[in-house]
Amino acid sequence: MVAGVFIGGVALAALSNKVLMKGAVFTTSTVELKFLKNLSLNVENENLTSELSGISFDGITNDWVNKYPVKLVNISSSALNISSFANYATANDPASLRYSLHVEIFKWNDTNKNGTVEEGELGESLGRKNFVKWKTEGFSLGSFEPNDVKSYVLQFSAEGVTDSKQGATGSFDFEFGVMN
Repeated sequence: MVAGVFIGGVALAALSNKVLMKGAVFTTSTVELKFLKNLSLNVENENLTSELSGISFDGITNDWVNKYPVKLVNISSSALNISSFANYATANDPASLRYSLHVEIFKWNDTNKNGTVEEGELGESLGRKNFVKWKTEGFSLGSFEPNDVKSYVLQFSAEGVTDSKQGATGSFDFEFGVMN
């Protein structure tokens, strides 16, 4: 039996049939990229950090080179595409050292897991850039699967350090994060 309403010569049926999906919840994943504090230890909560203290390099001249190893850990639930950029305010680099300082990023195979860069452990170079190019172009470090540890060596160097830059100091931050 169909209930109907007759209005002005038009009959309207009052039939209804619907289904409902209630309470759909959407949660985004959490992006968690961390550094290992102690490069010779395993991935454990007390050995993970989101920030490393700044390093200080002194006595920089032309042809100066210094290696700085880092290990990154993806503790997210999904794969991440990671990049690295320099980040600085020009006010923190009044002598424009950013044009004379360079970084070359190497993949690092810490074969004996001692956290020290040794002969034969440097792998593929991801390129070399001065700090200006590192800030504007960055480096792609590729995809990190969940629970993956990736090891890199930042090889800092200097060239074109002129007499006008003697005694100069610059302060720079370096970031590792998800590519957009």
